[in-house]
Amino acid sequence: MKKIFLLLVLSVSLASVKAQVTDNTLQHILVDKDSRIDSLLQKNRDMNEAVYLNTLKNMQGYRLQVITTNDRNKAIEVKTRLLTDFPGEKTYLIYHAPYFKIQMGNFREREDVKQVYPTGVFIVPSRIELKPSKDGEIIL
Repeated sequence: MKKIFLLLVLSVSLASVKAQVTDNTLQHILVDKDSRIDSLLQKNRDMNEAVYLNTLKNMQGYRLQVITTNDRNKAIEVKTRLLTDFPGEKTYLIYHAPYFKIQMGNFREREDVKQVYPTGVFIVPSRIELKPSKDGEIIL
């Protein structure tokens, strides 16, 4: 008896359910939006592009570690000497307590360092800065 009653309730409920009927009366929709939305979207695009380009400019690479010392004055002296001897190379003063480290260069691959400085250098992995080309594009 319960099965018959359940079957009857189920068939009545299924008969009352209708499929969705499409109505072709809404063919044209007019959206009234604030003009500031377009400017916000453009600002969002510009910010995303700036973040993307900034992440491209800083990528994982290699540098030469010139000196590691406890003496800050010694580190500054070495950095000054490197800047005068190699004006085209960028030098970095990094402080990891209690040491001052002087690093030089931005190389994408370890082999790039070995081509320029084949022996007697200490190569360390680091976040490097990529130089844009003359057209402003970043060369990968």
